[in-house]
Amino acid sequence: MKIRIVYFISLLLLCMSCAVEEQLRYEGITGNGVRCTVRLRMPEKWKVVSAQLTPKQLTIEFDRGSGKEKQKLPISFDLIDADKGIEYRGVNKVGGLTLLYFTKEENPQSVFNPPLATSKISTGLKEREVFAIFRTSNWLMVYFSIENTDFGNLSFHDLINQYYGDSDTKQRGRFKLVDGVLHFEFGANKNEKRKFPIQKFVEPHEKFDGSGGGSSFSSNKLRWISHFKMVSKQKKD
Repeated sequence: MKIRIVYFISLLLLCMSCAVEEQLRYEGITGNGVRCTVRLRMPEKWKVVSAQLTPKQLTIEFDRGSGKEKQKLPISFDLIDADKGIEYRGVNKVGGLTLLYFTKEENPQSVFNPPLATSKISTGLKEREVFAIFRTSNWLMVYFSIENTDFGNLSFHDLINQYYGDSDTKQRGRFKLVDGVLHFEFGANKNEKRKFPIQKFVEPHEKFDGSGGGSSFSSNKLRWISHFKMVSKQKKD
């Protein structure tokens, strides 16, 4: 009987250990050694405590409610000098997706210290739109995706066909900042438009000074990630 109890406890501990591996999953990275967004899958209730990024590895410290834990995950993107000054700035958690943000430059006197973050999910019958924005000292980090709902997947709803038709050119899309509103245009002829009020994330005297990011397209999910460097209009002019 004692042997059975010991065996059951060992099996339970093994299952608990495997659960961490299954529920904390690396999904990808967008950016470079100056600024980047790391995508993870982890339960909404888990709290990210801190994170460290090196050219080949992400170390994340988190709390499931029973104390801090640490896990190391291999990454598939070779960040140049990522271990020389790039630091974890904050997180967005939206719909099971966790977005970790890292930058090199940070002004401790910035009005966005600590950083600001917000996210929103809009769900229809076949599609779900996810928007997340993060503002640190001099970077505005934007995530936007359109993905099928469960019903959309069951009905074989093809998002590429829906928004791009027969076009072979999958354009990344275009973000524009106009009077504190972030405009996004995409689709085969940029005929799809979205607007995101972000006044609290941008100072009146600021403007975009270049951007970078990436996008991905599949039949059930379209995703865009953009990083905007923010500068004073006076300095830029």
